[in-house]
Amino acid sequence: MSSDPSKSDKTAPSSNRTSGTPHPGRRSLLIQMSALLGVSLVPGLVIHGGNAFAQQPPAADPEAAETDAQITVTFQPASQAKNLDSRFAGLSYEKDKLTEPLFTPTNLALLQLLRLLGPGVLRIGANAVDRSSWNGAVKGLTPILPEHIDALATFVQAAQWQVIYGVNMARNTPENAASEAAYVASRLGPSLLAWEIGNEPDLYRRHRYRPRDWTYEDYIREWRALRDAMSAATPGIPFSGPSTAYNVPVFTLPFARDEGSRVPLLTHHYYRADRDDPDSTLDLLLRPDPNLMPELDTLVAAAAEAGMTQGVRIDEANSFYGGGLQNVSNAFGTALWVMDFLFNCAVAGCTGVNLHSGGSGPGYTPISEREGVVIEARPGFYGMFMFTLAAQGMPMTSMMDPPVDINLSAWGVQRSDGGFNAILINKDKSRSVAMNLVTNAPATSYDPIWLRGTSLTASAGQ
Repeated sequence: MSSDPSKSDKTAPSSNRTSGTPHPGRRSLLIQMSALLGVSLVPGLVIHGGNAFAQQPPAADPEAAETDAQITVTFQPASQAKNLDSRFAGLSYEKDKLTEPLFTPTNLALLQLLRLLGPGVLRIGANAVDRSSWNGAVKGLTPILPEHIDALATFVQAAQWQVIYGVNMARNTPENAASEAAYVASRLGPSLLAWEIGNEPDLYRRHRYRPRDWTYEDYIREWRALRDAMSAATPGIPFSGPSTAYNVPVFTLPFARDEGSRVPLLTHHYYRADRDDPDSTLDLLLRPDPNLMPELDTLVAAAAEAGMTQGVRIDEANSFYGGGLQNVSNAFGTALWVMDFLFNCAVAGCTGVNLHSGGSGPGYTPISEREGVVIEARPGFYGMFMFTLAAQGMPMTSMMDPPVDINLSAWGVQRSDGGFNAILINKDKSRSVAMNLVTNAPATSYDPIWLRGTSLTASAGQ
């Protein structure tokens, strides 16, 4: 995988059939079609185990039988979807990263990577939010100091990103929460998108932050005490929540019901599986999760019913929780999973996703860094980058005729300028597909942008 995503690879379409052993290097293709008079049937595309070639429609090609499948892809509106822009795909970091020289105005490498994605949303919180303390008020926790907030404010203003800022709930007082909120709001200003109180309260008993008989009713009472103190100190700044790990029925849905009229943004987390589960493999990651869309539908419906104006944001997500898996979470296939995951969330009606990040281990972080120094962009970042190139309008789902058992996906975006973006992803290890795209967006030209990798398991090279 290339470590310089600023050099996006654009390859002109070929007019010839490519035969012989398929080159495994290109597994995802973004087609940006111009809104010109013409036909709505894009010339056929053959995707060889991830390697796509533009050609004439397969029916007119005498070599069409060489492909493993020939299909027509038709795009259709997603009824719940919201308009996409670069703020949909953001990043999530542990709060103790504020104490490193990471979010500083002199960290030009990180600034450049964020600018490549476009204006976005940075979530500061995660597990470390409940292991940190404003001005070191709680002994034994990581002190978060005013100078850390000063650096963060200058950084996000330079990047043109906004922040969901987390405050400790597990070990905090309303007075200290209000003090922290007042300072953060004064420094971040319009870069502050929302407050978040605590992290994954549905796991507080497991972490021994709370006794075994602690309930949702106890949680919401404590949450409101902190919320009221912070609101008094920073009137007008919206809140998000409950930032749950898994327990939608017991925590997330009651929170939407009880606080939806006052909290505009419902937040929840998603990981495909536990990294320590022997079934957690790249094959599992690249297969559709049968539980994902029903859960997203439930969350989006709950937020809408509660009147939460900013909808649902999956503000912490990645492949396998616990940091991810070596040779899986940092492999090229993860870039393809990221694109699928982001589009699934988009067509379900979510308003954003934050991929969890940080560190230099062989895990899932989109940007690898050590003590604030950027080392490389990982596959997850490339998936985000490809998504943001496409995320310029209303997302669309697709239908494939005839259905095939090859692991592939297609997503569309109807642009506001009348053009159309299509992302084609072949996650099969070897089989090829000839595709005709019916977009209903008349065009006489299209511009392909490839995402390249030597194999699904590659973690380096192109």
